[in-house]
Amino acid sequence: MLPGDLLQNAPVSRYAITRGLCNMMLWSLPVERYMTSVPVLSPDDPLAKAVALARAARTGTLPVVQNGRLLGVVAESDIARVMQQGDPHQQQYLPVSAAMTREVISVLPYTPTTHALQIMQEYGFSSLPVMTKDGEYLGTLLRSDVLALTCETVRPPVVGGMATPLGVYLTGGGVRAGAGDLGLFLTGVLLMVLNLLAITLVYSGSLWIQQRTGFPLHALLVSPTASLLDWQDWVGIALRAMPVVLFLLFVRFSPIAGVHAAEHMTVHAIERGEPLDIEYVRRMPRVHPRCGTNLAAGAVIFLTLANLDTGVYQDLTLLFALVATLLAWRPAGNLLQAIFTTRPPNEKQLRNGIEAGKQLLHRYQMQGYRPLTLRERIWNMGILQIAAGMMVVWLSLDILGFSIW
Repeated sequence: MLPGDLLQNAPVSRYAITRGLCNMMLWSLPVERYMTSVPVLSPDDPLAKAVALARAARTGTLPVVQNGRLLGVVAESDIARVMQQGDPHQQQYLPVSAAMTREVISVLPYTPTTHALQIMQEYGFSSLPVMTKDGEYLGTLLRSDVLALTCETVRPPVVGGMATPLGVYLTGGGVRAGAGDLGLFLTGVLLMVLNLLAITLVYSGSLWIQQRTGFPLHALLVSPTASLLDWQDWVGIALRAMPVVLFLLFVRFSPIAGVHAAEHMTVHAIERGEPLDIEYVRRMPRVHPRCGTNLAAGAVIFLTLANLDTGVYQDLTLLFALVATLLAWRPAGNLLQAIFTTRPPNEKQLRNGIEAGKQLLHRYQMQGYRPLTLRERIWNMGILQIAAGMMVVWLSLDILGFSIW
């Protein structure tokens, strides 16, 4: 029977074959794609420090590096052997050089991952240092990371995302997936349009009511708060809050609220190690603790309280605003997420989030973790693209001569 006959007769789906080929390709990639950073020791560090770092790290073997060059490795078994040679209370102050292994088996950055795994299996290692031909230490390859390739569990340590009119945008570990820069730009356009629409309705509506009824509604809206004891000032405060309320309602009843929920649910599934299947993702919460809604809620709380005119007690007002913001920003943000900025996603939105999540994981597995520059980190967050979209709307209205107030 030929190999082709085996593939034809075997009860294996096309997806399973594709996934198997993908895993073979991942294993053939160089180890530099999957090496990670572990705590590094110097030869003069005490053994007590090595014990503490090894306990916190995901590996029991730590590299010993001096001036960027790998001098050796120290394993927990090496430390235990030295500790047993005398009083442990005294031995813990011995330098790491007294216990480290100087003859190190290492791999070069372009060594195939499958070959590195064979070395670890042959010698019983759980990790291998990666270094250049000149002895410069680059990082460590963990066996758990290599094995995770076949289980598709290599995931970015932290995942962030945005809801856009073009679908879910995700980023993490130096890779991006889903809606690209255009989607982020359109998010800025949409948010600015909804915000300006809310402001226009409140200001125009208050002016219309004032002209028709004679009640100074617009005057109360634009007048500063003079005293919290005057009911008219409370009406002014409520009016100035109306654009925010209208904006939140616009978001709630727009499709982007469902996309926002799908983004959160996908991120939850990735960070919890759950499969990216619709049955699992559907059970994830819509509220996420790192959502930008929480930061916006904190800003609104602080600015609202800090701008209250309390006369001689203004310094205490600022202190109260700061304390109240620190205590309430996250609960208030979570409440806003649950009520306004997310809503249960439909199946199309949820599947879009899942596809973005799978794309992110695939790209991360292909690339591996890499540290980002500050510029790359800011760009991947999507803030600049969103700000650009908002600015384009603002400048367009200014050029056309439209005035909101």
